Amino acid sequence: MAASDHGMTQSAASQSVQHLEDFLSVQLIDRTKRPFVLTAEGQKFYDGLSGVLRQFDSLVDEVRLGGISSGETVAGQVVAASIYSMGLSYIPILQEKFQKHYPSATFAYQLAHPHEVYRMVEQGSVDFGLVSYPDQNHPALQTTLWRHEPMILVASPRHRLSSLGRISPEALSQVGLVAFASNLRIRQEIDKELRNLGVTMRVVVELDNIDSVKHAAIVNSGVAFLPMLTAQNELAAGSLKLIPCDGLELTRPLGIIQRRDVTLSRAARSFVDLMMKNRIWDQEPIKSTDSENSEDSPLEPYVDSKAANEAASTLAAG
Repeated sequence: MAASDHGMTQSAASQSVQHLEDFLSVQLIDRTKRPFVLTAEGQKFYDGLSGVLRQFDSLVDEVRLGGISSGETVAGQVVAASIYSMGLSYIPILQEKFQKHYPSATFAYQLAHPHEVYRMVEQGSVDFGLVSYPDQNHPALQTTLWRHEPMILVASPRHRLSSLGRISPEALSQVGLVAFASNLRIRQEIDKELRNLGVTMRVVVELDNIDSVKHAAIVNSGVAFLPMLTAQNELAAGSLKLIPCDGLELTRPLGIIQRRDVTLSRAARSFVDLMMKNRIWDQEPIKSTDSENSEDSPLEPYVDSKAANEAASTLAAG
């Protein structure tokens, strides 16, 4: 958008930037490129200033709405960053619930790789982030465990395991595995679970994201471990089959991260509260269900009692 659209001429905008660069003693814009781009210092300043402005907007909302009691109005914009799997699986339903409960508020989100989610939260360009295996020892960030997401074993319907029904762990010995990259926490936890079961699988390929693992399992008639909700469409379509395995109890912790030194706006707190009330996710990946039966349950309930108890205990302790 041109500077004149905001009531400022291009010349005035350029002079303002020049004055700011003189004040900071750094170059904020690389003028050798067309169109202009921010320098590293300019990007850092922009990201930090975005966080300051977001805090200012939140403060304005708090002051304006401070006298409103029960039945309080929740207004303003909530901005979050999320890893892809959470953003694609959970956020659309949570966003719908949020807009239904708080029509005067808005919710927007960005999908990013985990390190980018942490960066955006640290810089204050978003209110909070949604990640898996949240870092509970981060010096600048506060972590809230949301839920333990069930992980399942799936296989292509062309794979021999898909015709066996429930299997024992021994049936997985030396079976080819479409695996996550070895440097990812999800892979390390899967390897730990397999060791606990006394099983060694044969890694046939390593990939760095859930969609790639899922696609490779389908195309190459493979076997993979996936978060349950991320595989629901493929299970429903029959391109993947659920393989029940005795003793397999694998979950992936999902959490909310936010800066320790920043108080969330009323709208952001309301979204987090809504999330925490939906810790036990309703899901039925194989058969379709009537979503009209329950206002807060879009899918039939799937309850992992072990995961639910762990989540409740962690939340109580925190």
